[in-house]
Amino acid sequence: MEIENQAILDYFLALGFEEIPIEEGLTALSFEEKPDGDYALITNEDGSIPESLEIPLMLAFYTDKGAFLWSTGFKNAAQCKEVWSQGETYAEKLQAAQRHREEIMDPRLRAQL
Repeated sequence: MEIENQAILDYFLALGFEEIPIEEGLTALSFEEKPDGDYALITNEDGSIPESLEIPLMLAFYTDKGAFLWSTGFKNAAQCKEVWSQGETYAEKLQAAQRHREEIMDPRLRAQL
């Protein structure tokens, strides 16, 4: 594994994510509160593990059965960390990501915060 890739994995491991296989030999970064519950995946815009901390990222949420619920984007890993770290519990992290999603969908919401 390249040093850059290890730094990316370490960055997201510190946020509670782990590398998991998803499909066709691809892997993603996953956060699960419990093994049989809903989960979140972090990928680049192509659906695989980001190859840089400076590129746009996607955070997608799925049910325990793998059905897509919703997603949001981040301009880079620092913005993702900033939003994700607003919550202490998985539910609070989910709420922070949902607020972020609403803000980027409707910038007028920023004025209300």
